[in-house]
Amino acid sequence: MKREHQKEKKKSNGVAPGGDALSIQKSIALRAYELYLQRGGVDGHAEEDWLHAERELLQEEDL
Repeated sequence: MKREHQKEKKKSNGVAPGGDALSIQKSIALRAYELYLQRGGVDGHAEEDWLHAERELLQEEDL
């Protein structure tokens, strides 16, 4: 059984970052959701909302 002797490799799929990156992603997602609600819950603007929220939060970090 060769599998027993092989080391398991940890794979990263980029879906769930840890630490600060996860916190930033959550903040962006929350702000994007707020923008969605402000627009009255109209679908079709998810990417626009995400990018807008990302710009806002990154600008706040630069202050």
